[in-house]
Amino acid sequence: MKFQCNRAALHEAVQLAASIVPPRTPKPILQCARIQADAESKAVTVTATDGEISVQYTITQVQIDTGGATVVPADRLALILHESSDDTVNLELTDATCQVVGKDSRFRIYGHDPDDYPVMDMVVPEKPLLLQAGVLRRMIHMSVFAAARENTRYAINGVLWEQQGKKLRMVATDGRRLAKVEGAVGSVPADLEITAIVPAKTMLLVERMLHDPEEKVQIGVTDNQVSISTAAALVVSNLVQGRFPKYTDVIPDSCERKIQVDTELLRSGVRRVALLTNEQSRGVLLSFNDDCLQMTSSTPEAGDAEVKLPVVYQEDALRIGFNPQYLLEALRVVDEPEVVFELIDGEKPGVLRVGKEFLYVLMPVSV
Repeated sequence: MKFQCNRAALHEAVQLAASIVPPRTPKPILQCARIQADAESKAVTVTATDGEISVQYTITQVQIDTGGATVVPADRLALILHESSDDTVNLELTDATCQVVGKDSRFRIYGHDPDDYPVMDMVVPEKPLLLQAGVLRRMIHMSVFAAARENTRYAINGVLWEQQGKKLRMVATDGRRLAKVEGAVGSVPADLEITAIVPAKTMLLVERMLHDPEEKVQIGVTDNQVSISTAAALVVSNLVQGRFPKYTDVIPDSCERKIQVDTELLRSGVRRVALLTNEQSRGVLLSFNDDCLQMTSSTPEAGDAEVKLPVVYQEDALRIGFNPQYLLEALRVVDEPEVVFELIDGEKPGVLRVGKEFLYVLMPVSV
């Protein structure tokens, strides 16, 4: 195998592959990426898998002298390409050694036999959904942050996808907060409805590969897999098995108090008042009264903080405590100038809403 390739394109492909390889594994070959140069199609394909998720990235900015394949450690190759300042690099395979050659450098990386590299079954449905990349990226960004991490209730380690007609919904929860976002589907095969739980790791990988917001993305779901593809990349992942919680039971049916707040002011205020919280006193107290939001926090050994913000509120005074980190994580994904708090009282879940497409349910805490 011998080819010349655009360095930035190869770096993006290898970096994507490196993002899913396991940091520790009894099978060192799983920490590698398989690089295939096809002289007939004039393309180089970079593939990686961790046994649950597979990614395949195709590069066409190549000049192939000799076709072939190599398997090399993904993180090492990604670092080499990152540090290089060359516009193009040359890759050449000699026996089991891959050489990466630039204008003033040469790296020899010891690899593995390509025939030993595991192949994940990548079934791509014939009739996929079509979405704009910008819509899918936004939905992932506004949902995956609320998914659980290594929870024993395995189903909430992923994000629920529900598609009906031309509407796709994503829901994520860790038991203490819940994020729900909706988006429009561009094209739907007749009578198709999808319900699937997609691993959070898969969604973060897909978010990284979506650059052009106008690009069309194809999504297909089988009984146990989801496939997401663009012109250059394909991700196939096993689905999370289990029953997702009945999230509609968590969302309040109606909230008597609705408070409009400037997003950036609220984000800044929560960030500041959270400076005097710690592991023992995680809550900040929000007090709404006469078009004013007063946020306070207190830590016995450190001190206390108070921030006041203007809001639109003329109801009875209301006090409620929230985990500031959970509030900030939601506010970081919001790009609208205003958010709306929907509250019942100080002991029931609060809702942070942005338009009709995004809501965030947050359990109160004692302060």
